[in-house]
Amino acid sequence: MDRAMWNFIQRGRGVLQLKPLGCLSNHSPSFCSGCEPGQYYECQCCGYLQPWCKGADDDYPEICDHCWSLAEQMHRVIKIPMEPEK
Repeated sequence: MDRAMWNFIQRGRGVLQLKPLGCLSNHSPSFCSGCEPGQYYECQCCGYLQPWCKGADDDYPEICDHCWSLAEQMHRVIKIPMEPEK
C-alpha cells in the first residue's frame, strides 16, 4: 500500500479509537498485548506510520523493524557493525 494512503488510514484508525494497522497482537499476542489507539510513530527512514510494537531495536527507536532489518543486512554486507564496539 502506498505510504500516503497507509498514513491516512493509520491516522483515521486513531481518531476512531481503533488499534493501529500492523499491530503484532493479531499474530503474536505474547509479544504485543495490543497497541492502544493512536500508538504509532513515523519511521524516520521509510516515512510510514508504524504501531509502537513494530519499533526497531532500542538502539534505533526512530526506525521500524523492516528498515532496521534492511540496515542490518547492509551493514553485514559491507562488514561494518551497526553499533560501535565498546
